[in-house]
Amino acid sequence: MRVKLLIVLVVLLLVGVGADFAAARYFEGQAASALAERYNLDRPIVQVRDFPFLPRLASGRFNAIDLAASDARAKGVTAERVEVHLHDVSIPREVLLGGPGAVTVGRADGQVELSEAEVNRLLRSVLRGGRVRLASDGVRLDVATQLAGQTLQVSIAGEMSARNGRIAFTPTRVESTAGVPSALGTQLLSQFRLEVPLQRLPADIQVERVLTAPEALIVSGRAGAVRVAT
Repeated sequence: MRVKLLIVLVVLLLVGVGADFAAARYFEGQAASALAERYNLDRPIVQVRDFPFLPRLASGRFNAIDLAASDARAKGVTAERVEVHLHDVSIPREVLLGGPGAVTVGRADGQVELSEAEVNRLLRSVLRGGRVRLASDGVRLDVATQLAGQTLQVSIAGEMSARNGRIAFTPTRVESTAGVPSALGTQLLSQFRLEVPLQRLPADIQVERVLTAPEALIVSGRAGAVRVAT
């Protein structure tokens, strides 16, 4: 008798888990369509982090929903990948019952990954013919510059950071195979303190933090507000 009861309980558990999984996948598909339109993304992937899903759906509130998409574009900026994390998601009961309403999000944050080629394109106007190389330990700026009547081919090491909604490059030292006199090093570094605004990033992500990776720049911050009418 106990064995039969155990089998029944296992079957019910599996049925419940299956129903929960199916409901979550359906909801994620519907959410992906709405968020794709809100953020102008092509075929994003949405994942609900709350488990079990059905009790959360019944309550109309979710703690976290994640969104990811590749090759995202926004007003002249192309990102290799964009991720958005939605927190405190609220779905009115009317919407759950199929009626009109609005899904709201308490806050959203995310990050975009910009390729090295895209970073060089965005910085082209201030690089003066130079080239940025991105690595996990920082940034290298290869430039040809005039200094004290000499044309020098130099590599300048530095760091990328976020400053007042801009991407900033702060040079730290000169690395040059041509050999730069130490007396000219400080003057050379001062020429390459760069700041570039990004007009708009995919998902309206703000420039608040910057991290370098091999051949990539990761920009993260708050994402655009979300209120999806249904």
